[in-house]
Amino acid sequence: MVVPYLQCMMMVSTFHHLPPNVLPSIQRVEGGRPGLVSNNKNGTQDLGVMQINTRWIEPLQRTTHEAGDVIYKRLQNDSCYNIAVAGAIMKLYLRETNGNLMQAIGNYHSHTPYFNNQYQLRIIQASYQTNSTSASLGGRLSPYQRRLLKAKQRSNKHHYRKRS
Repeated sequence: MVVPYLQCMMMVSTFHHLPPNVLPSIQRVEGGRPGLVSNNKNGTQDLGVMQINTRWIEPLQRTTHEAGDVIYKRLQNDSCYNIAVAGAIMKLYLRETNGNLMQAIGNYHSHTPYFNNQYQLRIIQASYQTNSTSASLGGRLSPYQRRLLKAKQRSNKHHYRKRS
């Protein structure tokens, strides 16, 4: 549930110049909460509200000079710290993609094109659930992303008709 974290998400979004619905949409898709640890097949873990991957602990150690176990516990249990790290990751990926918001959002999950695109679609859908408009993600959907979204919507309608 996004609501308890909105104040922190808005502060982080403002600080990093992110559209206001990006972090709530990511949280909705990730389904994180304080204390949550999700184990990944590759041996890493996703932590807390925004499900920050443990591979970020080492770069955070270099930046903050905090011990790895302290960062781990903060990512796991401190909601606003976890959200602030997610905002910093998004800012990093925005730079990496030369400002391409949707590509940066996909990179939050994976740099592999297929998984990146699938994650983008999930975020677009979450954004619609959260705010009911694509403008919430800056209105920057590519033609490909619009086609993916329409195809998914058609598929959902067909699925619901079949089940009735």
